[in-house]
Amino acid sequence: MLKMTMLLSLTFIFSTVFSQTKNDYEIIAEGGSKIKVRPDLAIFTLTVEKRDTVEKNAIKLLNLEIDELVKSLYKIGFTNKIIKISDYDISSSQNDDEKKRYTASNVLKLEFGLETKLIDALYKEIQEAGLKDLDISFDTKVSDSLEKITRLKLVQEAIVDAKTNAVNIAKALDIKFIRVKQVLKYKDGILGPPQDIHQVKFTPPKIVGDTQISYNTPFDKFEVEDVELEEKITIVYEISK
Repeated sequence: MLKMTMLLSLTFIFSTVFSQTKNDYEIIAEGGSKIKVRPDLAIFTLTVEKRDTVEKNAIKLLNLEIDELVKSLYKIGFTNKIIKISDYDISSSQNDDEKKRYTASNVLKLEFGLETKLIDALYKEIQEAGLKDLDISFDTKVSDSLEKITRLKLVQEAIVDAKTNAVNIAKALDIKFIRVKQVLKYKDGILGPPQDIHQVKFTPPKIVGDTQISYNTPFDKFEVEDVELEEKITIVYEISK
């Protein structure tokens, strides 16, 4: 009984390292790489809501405040290519007196190259505009071009890591590699030849009177949070019998 248990254990260990397909022996090595990247894009979501018991009045009040907001954005240097409408909605509800109350809302989105001076100018201009029913949400992200360039480096590092792991396994088991049968990239499947990727440089809008800007927001003191990117690679080697 003890001999049978040992035989089964050895068979299990052997099968986790080697697999036989069409009389070929294989060894699978995995590698990974991580890096933290500073986002290069800033995203602002500007939401304006106006309420009134008359629908037309709610829409009129909304349009007036949106006009003032857009004028402020124009002063900083933002153009219509950067200012995008994300949502526009008109809804109604009943209050305790069973009277209808209308809510008109408009959501604008700004996406531009992350620059502290421009962000500070945006906050300063909006504050001076005296807008009453404006909510501001700030976020950051890594641009597609920066992410692709970073992931290309991560893949290269992950391949080196997988090769190192394969060499260590080969030494421990005293086996020899014949060739690389397959290289698999996590999520994306089989890894092909690298693409020609160029990073896009974002030209920020020209800030009107930028030499007169005095910093009064946290962006003058703190950095934005980094984003962690990761890649995993699996290399399948054919080994000698």
